[in-house]
Amino acid sequence: MKRIFCLYTGGTIGCVDSPNGLIPQHGILPKLISDLACSHIPSIEVTLHEYAQALDSAAMTPTHWRHIACDIAERVKHYDGFVVLHGTDTMAWTGAALHWQLENIHKPVILTGAQRPWIHAGSDAPANMQLALETAASDITGVHVAFGGLVLPAHCVKKLDADHDTAYGAPNAAHTNAMPTDQFALRAINPALNILALKLYPGCENAIASMIQTQTWDGMVIESYGSGNLPSHDGLTQALNEQAQRGAIIINCTQCIAGEVRQGLYATGDVFNTLGAWPAGRRTVEAARTWLYTHLGRSDKEVLRQAWQSVASL
Repeated sequence: MKRIFCLYTGGTIGCVDSPNGLIPQHGILPKLISDLACSHIPSIEVTLHEYAQALDSAAMTPTHWRHIACDIAERVKHYDGFVVLHGTDTMAWTGAALHWQLENIHKPVILTGAQRPWIHAGSDAPANMQLALETAASDITGVHVAFGGLVLPAHCVKKLDADHDTAYGAPNAAHTNAMPTDQFALRAINPALNILALKLYPGCENAIASMIQTQTWDGMVIESYGSGNLPSHDGLTQALNEQAQRGAIIINCTQCIAGEVRQGLYATGDVFNTLGAWPAGRRTVEAARTWLYTHLGRSDKEVLRQAWQSVASL
């Protein structure tokens, strides 16, 4: 019998109605999950852990990502698979964060949730939960999102629809995880790092330049235009260069759902080369920012650059 450890962090799947809208609620999931497992997957044993504070996923922080990863790592020898029940708004961020922290884990770690509360008629929660449990009991390895009938690599996932049951996609996923060959070791996030993610928009130059200059950043992920282009603006370029000179690592991601950064294809993209920015290839902003949280401070900059280059080239 496969033993599955399930962590309930909060989110719509366990919500109830309140005068102020849907709120996460403790105590309603244990019987629902137990009944579903007994009826549809009797070959597994599920242990459910509900965090003391059930969070709307909009309230998730890097500290929460670290706690979830540590809780899984502490139990990795005692369970065959893991399911993380999570709100849909930031599941892609948590999925990417868990991927980097639990890299080379030899067991499945599956994130799921729901677009509508389990206790509501017609909810997508039972189907998502069944898919997650079945995947957690399979031979798959690594961190994945099981949602809307799809099982996707968590570090490639984007939330594409706020309403539809098939809420997630991985349009830039270029590969599937191979069986890990290295020994598993937790690489926990450092929540103290100051990592900025920002998205360019027409007319943003002065506002973003001012915001960048408010503090010193350890890392920056910029969602640029198209194949990796930056507006020609002296003030913005100067602000970015000052951060780079102070040691900030700048990663250049595309705003596009699919395609890759080809830094320097256009003159406006060559500015990033001058700044020493690292192209993200096909990696998402979620993957890039969480990678920085798990890697900065562990090696010198050149070693980190080579490590990121190997990730971005996949």
